[in-house]
Formats: sequence, structure tokens, C-alpha cells
Amino acid sequence: MAQAMLTMGLPIALAWMMFCVGITLSLADFKRVAEYPGKIAAGLTAQLVGLPLIAYILIHVFALPEVVAVGIWILALAPGGASSNAISHLAGGDSALSITMTAVSSLIIPFSLPLMLPLVLSDVSAVIPVKTAILQLIAVTLLPVIIGMLLNHFVKGKGFARFSVLAGKSALWALFFTVAVTLAANTAVFSQLFSVASVMVLLLCLLGMGLGVAVSKLFSGDRKLTRTFAIEVGIQNAGTAIFVAVVQLQQPELALTPLLYGVLMNIPAVILIALNKHRQDSVTV
Repeated sequence: MAQAMLTMGLPIALAWMMFCVGITLSLADFKRVAEYPGKIAAGLTAQLVGLPLIAYILIHVFALPEVVAVGIWILALAPGGASSNAISHLAGGDSALSITMTAVSSLIIPFSLPLMLPLVLSDVSAVIPVKTAILQLIAVTLLPVIIGMLLNHFVKGKGFARFSVLAGKSALWALFFTVAVTLAANTAVFSQLFSVASVMVLLLCLLGMGLGVAVSKLFSGDRKLTRTFAIEVGIQNAGTAIFVAVVQLQQPELALTPLLYGVLMNIPAVILIALNKHRQDSVTV
């Protein structure tokens, strides 16, 4: 029963999360790339190249067990988190830049993830051909984003505005669903590797955020730019990583790392949000 929910429910949950991202995007978000191409390019390079490099180093320096190593790698190749835009806003980041980076990365990941996956999981092509992996990711990530954008562009009115708000809130519950079902189906394996995987996902998140901060300094970034890059580089889409592990690779145990990440990434995110609220309160006083 749990396995059936994994293979059927996860693609639906992920597609819904990406649809919810799509209804927050517009063509203006892509046109904004022309306004500050350097910042967009640097942020995406840090996310799409720098973070996988960090993951690759962690895998080999700590000689991680294969289950954890592959999970870390899948996670590092995933797009930015579905909640990164909201976190960036609450933490005092640049919402427009955050949304634009999410929009562009959502177009790239369905192609880059399957191509880079064999660098750590060498026999992945025997499990699922690259072409099939790309088509599946397009179906559950890129296509829902495009549908959401089209609705946002053509459908107007208070009713759709209310729907967008409710959909945005439901995206978080969709992530909770993926976490809960994956945990229920693989409790034994997760309990064995919980400690080492927990440390690694926190390290990946914090080092990714540190990389984002470092890159922002190349532009003499202010607080808003620094926090935006930290969140966009450090916060990944755990739902996509779980989908790749469970549905595409058909190895639910590989979802251990993304599962823990989906929970533990909230620790640094909440800290950034709390720091921003404290600063706002100080300014008000």
C-alpha cells in the first residue's frame, strides 16, 4: 500500500508543488534576467555548479555510504526549493530576484539533473535511460510550471487570487505528504542511517548558503542580495529529489537524505527569518 502511494502519489504531489510555483511566475520574471544578467548568472552558477561540487567533495571526503552519497548528489542536482521564494521574502531577501532564479532553474533542471546524475551513480542508465528521465522530469516539473504561468497570465480576478493563495499554502502540505509517505515505506532503513545523513544534509545546506553569501560579495552585495543568494543556493527542492529516488530510480532508500533535508533545512531558514524580524523590530523601536 505504502509503495503504491509512493509511485503514484509522489509524481502528483511534485507536479502540484511545481504548479504552485508556476502560478507565482510571469513572463516579466524571465525578462528581468536582462536587467541584471550578471547577478542571475552568478547565482545560478553557484546553485547549479557550485552546490553539486560541494556535494561531490562531501561524498568523497567523508567516504559516505552509497545510500547517503547518492541521496546527497540527487539533492544537490535538484532545483531551488518550492518554498525558497517565500523564505527569501520573510528573511528580507530580494523577492523579484528570488522568483527569477527559481523560474530559470526550473527550466534547466529537467535536462541537467539526468545528465549529471551518472557522475556519482554510474549505472543509472541501466535503471532509467537519460531520455526517459528527462521526459519524466519535464512532465512533473516543467510542464506544471508552464501551466501555472499560463493561468497566472490569462486568468484574472479575485477568485483566482484567492485560489493562488490557497494553492501556495497547499504546496507545503504536498511536501509534507511526500515526506510522510516515504518515511512510512522505509522506516527500517532510515533509522539505521539517520545520524550520518542528518549531519550531511545540514552541512550541504549551510555550505550552500555560505557559497551564496560569498558569491554575493563579488557584487558588493547588500543584505537583501546576500540573503537571497544564500537561500536560493542553499535551499533545494526535496520533493524533486525524492521523486527521482523513488519513482525514477525505484530505490526508495535513496530518498533518505532528501527526506531529512526537507525537514532540517527549515532550521537555518527559520533562523534567517527570525534575524530579519528582530532587525525590523529594532528599526521600529
